[in-house]
Amino acid sequence: MISLESKADYHIHANYNDHSSSDMTVPNIIKVATEKELNKIAITEHVRKTSGWIPGYLAEVYNIKKIVSDLDILPGFETKILSDGTIDFPERYKQYYIIASFHTKYVKKEVWINALNSVLEIECVDVIGHLAPEESFNLTTVELDDLARSIKKNDKVIELNAKYVRPPLEWVSVFKQHGVKFHLGSDAHRLEDIGNFNSINHLVQYVNA
Repeated sequence: MISLESKADYHIHANYNDHSSSDMTVPNIIKVATEKELNKIAITEHVRKTSGWIPGYLAEVYNIKKIVSDLDILPGFETKILSDGTIDFPERYKQYYIIASFHTKYVKKEVWINALNSVLEIECVDVIGHLAPEESFNLTTVELDDLARSIKKNDKVIELNAKYVRPPLEWVSVFKQHGVKFHLGSDAHRLEDIGNFNSINHLVQYVNA
């Protein structure tokens, strides 16, 4: 039986990016996570190779970690999977917690599959975020089995994403059969979404069954 950490949220965005609410400050995230009795969170800010805010962001997270004792805080990043199978990420920060996700539609299935398979082999990537097919394609049974084997072989975690309600249940089923690891990510860009996994209760229940 697989048991998900229901009091952990591994995908939260602060306001260092231009997508989150202005009140998604690091202190506010910690306050809300504590109020919701979470015991572990990952702050995973959107990042690019050219991002200049990283040192200030990490300093703020580490400063607050020093004074918070009842919440495990992982500083990290969410990076974009590029069409050539690399990630848009500054390599000098590879020791941090890293989610790799598709943020661009590549339309062609072979481009998508090749990019994902390459990213699965990148050692510093910890998690594949909000994974799902594009509207233009789905995976065959053979392709999905091959993907599950690659995820398992490379020891990556698949995120159950509450914002986009992903992956599809069919994919979660195949991944579970292959022993793939899962965890929960709200993908919160608003304070009220932190630790809220109601939208993926069906996926959580399936994984925990």
